[in-house]
Amino acid sequence: MKRLFALFLIGVLVSGCSNTENHQEKVTELENKIAEVYAQLEEKEMEIETLSQPSMEEETGEFITIPKNQVPLLWRDVDAQLWDYIIDDSLAEENGWEKGITIWREWDSDYDQALGSANQTWESPGVLMNAWMLDVGLSNGLGMDVWEINTRIDFKDDGIAEGYIMNYGMRDDSVSGSDIKLTMIKENDFWYVEKVEVRYRCSRGVSEDEDVCM
Repeated sequence: MKRLFALFLIGVLVSGCSNTENHQEKVTELENKIAEVYAQLEEKEMEIETLSQPSMEEETGEFITIPKNQVPLLWRDVDAQLWDYIIDDSLAEENGWEKGITIWREWDSDYDQALGSANQTWESPGVLMNAWMLDVGLSNGLGMDVWEINTRIDFKDDGIAEGYIMNYGMRDDSVSGSDIKLTMIKENDFWYVEKVEVRYRCSRGVSEDEDVCM
């Protein structure tokens, strides 16, 4: 179709130039311009064809989708976590297991009590939470006993912040991860830990009292 159009265009242009002394020269010039336009059309057609082809992810189905209303929650909400959309629970479901989460309970391990005192040391909840993680050695098993550790902070107001430490990919067939929550209070422009809680993410369901993984 493009070639017919090009021939037609040449014919029209040649007919308009047939009575001039530079007839052949103009015909050659016009043919060159048409060839250039034709080459540009070919290039654009190739671009359109490339863009219209499905991506590798679309062809193989190897992609994840996240509900639009969940995306803003990834900023601070501990209940919105990316790995929930990545993990394959089909094997557990085939065995009649259903993943779940235990209730929050008080952290029962020791940590430096200076972190829980208004001792005018920690100028931000982020620095305070990092110091707490370092004190309890939370990152010691990273890459060995746990796959990933992420942190978030949710400011309830100017003087209260909740810090979340999210562990995922534990080497355990029952417990897949854990969430630790630090409630931090600001006093005299400095922060301290008021309370620490923990809950566990269970691969095979939770007990009736929702306190432990099955």
